[in-house]
Order: sequence, then C-alpha cells, then structure tokens
Amino acid sequence: LENMKFSHIASENTRQVVAKCRQQKTCFVFPSDFPTLSDFRFVLYHQFCPCRPPSSALNRRKVRPENVDTLSGLCCRYCAKAHPGERNHKGMYCPLDLESLHDSSLSHNLTVHIMTCENAPFETKEALEELQRLAVESGVITKRGSKKKFLQKLWERM
Repeated sequence: LENMKFSHIASENTRQVVAKCRQQKTCFVFPSDFPTLSDFRFVLYHQFCPCRPPSSALNRRKVRPENVDTLSGLCCRYCAKAHPGERNHKGMYCPLDLESLHDSSLSHNLTVHIMTCENAPFETKEALEELQRLAVESGVITKRGSKKKFLQKLWERM
C-alpha cells in the first residue's frame, strides 16, 4: 500500500479509470507523476484542465487582470466541455499563488466539485469514492512531502 496504490484491491471499474488516466497526459498531470502520487490525487487532478481566471474572480480578490497576465487556473474538464468558450462557470478554481494552491480547502473543493458535477462521468466519481474509502480503511497516509512536491510541479505547469 505504498504511496496509496490500491490497484490490487480496487474494483475493476476503479482499475480501469486509473489505467486510463495513466495513459493520458494532461496539462497538469503526467504519467511520470503516477509513482509519486496517491491513486486518488492522480485521478482527481487528471480531471482538470487549464483556464484563465475570469475577471470577476480577480476583481473579488482585488487583483488587476493585467497584473496576472500569465496566471492559469484549474477547470473541471467536463464543465469546460459542457460550456465551451464561457469564461465563468462552476468548476473553475484560480489559486493566485503557490500558498493558496497548497491550501487544503482547494483540494477539498476540487474533490467536492468532481463528486457533485453533473457533467463528470459516474465511473470517475465511483473510482474516486472507492480510492478515498480504501485509503481510510487501510489507514495509509501519503509519503511526507510528496503532496507538496507535486503541488510545486503543478504550480510550475500552471
């Protein structure tokens, strides 16, 4: 159960979801990240694509859009597909710095969004739920510092 790898005890559906994610490179998660991330985090971050922060989100934070010209955010890829071209919809998360990316509430919000997203496939939600349950049941925690290292990579990719 090292690094929260559960393929040997997960259901067939969950194994298929993880395998599919391992075969696809996304902007934020690469197949080479798999050995260093828990299955849950690997699958979760695989569900997001880059987006530009809407000006309304920047205005709420009192940030001028021209000051964050290169800033990217995380967007649920299923919501992005359901709302092509829209710059402001559910499923958009725009951390302004590495510290806010590290914030546990962001990870929680990403999880809650995917689990409740009407556009996300049921198989993905089921797999994430099972991976969370298996982690709790086995009492396994991720290797110290691995989440921080991945979030640093994620920030650089953003």
